[in-house]
Amino acid sequence: MIKTNLINQLEKAMNGSALRHSVLANNLSNVNTPGYKRSDVSFRSTLDVALETELQLKTTNMAHLKTVETKTAPKVITFSETSLRNDGNNVDVDMELATLAENNLYFNSLAQFLSSQLSILRQSISEGRR
Repeated sequence: MIKTNLINQLEKAMNGSALRHSVLANNLSNVNTPGYKRSDVSFRSTLDVALETELQLKTTNMAHLKTVETKTAPKVITFSETSLRNDGNNVDVDMELATLAENNLYFNSLAQFLSSQLSILRQSISEGRR
């Protein structure tokens, strides 16, 4: 399949968003579990660092040393410092639902942007045949 830099970054962002969705859903499913601590994914900051690094480290000459690719795996963070209830659980249903809705919008916008990029590639290929 055709892999462009932008499509690779969109793929990473969508994978991070899908992971965040599953972590947020896990928080909601454990809302009544005593002692459960909520988790979240910090993939946006990781993706921003990866994009910044990618934009700065370009090889301009084949004789230059190659840069080592940075790992941009999203990290799952558990918030164990706080407790909202007496049973030690710190999951706020309203906050989790709002974050889940925000993540859903983010994923859908990435999917729409990816679709438009693939449409442009498809159009370029079909125009090149004529």
